[in-house]
Amino acid sequence: MTHGNLMIGILRTRKERRMWIQETGMTKGVNTMTKNLMILVLKEIQRKIRILLEVYSAGGWHAQREVVKHLNGNLGSGPKCVMVKGKSEVSAIVYKAGECMQELLKSWKEFEATPDARNAENQQNGPTLEIRIPAEFVTSTNRQVKGAQLWGTDVYTNDSDLVAVLMHTGYCSPTSSPPPSAIQELRATVRVLPPQDSYTSTLRNNVRSRAWGAGIGCSFRIERCCIVKKGGGAIDLEPRLSHTSAVEPTLAPVAVERTMTTRAAASNALRQQRFVREVTIQYNLCNEPWLKYSISIVADKGLKKSLYTSARLKKGEVIYLETHFNSSRRYELCFSGEKPRSIGSNSNASDLEPEKHQNNSHHHLQNGDRGATEHELRDVFRWSRCKKAMPEVAMRSIGIPLPAEQVEVLQDNLEWEDVQWSQTGVWVSGKEYPLARVHFLSAN
Repeated sequence: MTHGNLMIGILRTRKERRMWIQETGMTKGVNTMTKNLMILVLKEIQRKIRILLEVYSAGGWHAQREVVKHLNGNLGSGPKCVMVKGKSEVSAIVYKAGECMQELLKSWKEFEATPDARNAENQQNGPTLEIRIPAEFVTSTNRQVKGAQLWGTDVYTNDSDLVAVLMHTGYCSPTSSPPPSAIQELRATVRVLPPQDSYTSTLRNNVRSRAWGAGIGCSFRIERCCIVKKGGGAIDLEPRLSHTSAVEPTLAPVAVERTMTTRAAASNALRQQRFVREVTIQYNLCNEPWLKYSISIVADKGLKKSLYTSARLKKGEVIYLETHFNSSRRYELCFSGEKPRSIGSNSNASDLEPEKHQNNSHHHLQNGDRGATEHELRDVFRWSRCKKAMPEVAMRSIGIPLPAEQVEVLQDNLEWEDVQWSQTGVWVSGKEYPLARVHFLSAN
């Protein structure tokens, strides 16, 4: 609660002030002495407010409740005060698409002006606000949700849309159908927090948040959310924060895969292209344009082996990938060669029966089955971290893929199945790397 909010309640509306002036004989022609008397009265009110605030700050829960009760009994038609987790806040903020979150910034600026804000620990316990969201806005057709007005994970920027945040955190589902008619509204309690150094992007509950690499205004997180029914009563909702992006099949068919020449097949060409999303350009660590990471960029382009991404790497292309802001690094994925696949028998068994092994090998060669040995070869790949992010010209002058002294090999002799792609990054041997940008390079 701030002095400004209390004064709004004490001074009431303009109409009530005019009535008070008329009742006390203060007309437009009032003299200077009466005006001075008014000023003294207002100063006395301010003094009492300061005393109440001191009692409120020093007292426990019961003392705070008595102060709030006293204020509510004397505020008339002004805004009421409610107790929210030991704090007093002005309630009844109604959600409006793209507008209501301005209250967060206003509340944060008021909090920054208080002595409590000077302590870094207290900044993480900023003011809380209760925001009421009419049921008709809780749908994926909400223009703010469709516009992806959502930056961050768990902690979000103050200009992120509240409905989009509730969908991202799993309090409600991202569906285009309206909520049941029995629901009147959603009530979300948010805590205002200081601006973060950066905001990360994640895919949760089929909603992708966006990343942002700098502090902005203030931040907030969801403390609780409940459904308010039209007939009265409320139902508390629980978040689903663990539902993150899963590994997905990486196949994005292209038009060349179409083999039929009928009119129906021709019309399907555009449908096939729906798998390939439009691309966004981002600047990499060397301020060069790369593609924003999308699973469609690294996906196989068809069912033919020549269209596999692994085949592109085998022909000499190398994938370079960069992670997000605060731990931004550059990684290299390249073809490492061919290795013999283990047959399945252990070394002891082969030592005990060398003659049998030789006879079997001789038998295969006698039958002219040259493909038997070739079939046991497997393609292997190397996953490395670049020690230094260099411009493309410098990389080409050194060599693609980069020489051993320029990289730190994290995983070698990987099979392509050990590299799994998701909507937000790549899993290599069970470890996840959240990705921001991707770029293909070849030595030619």
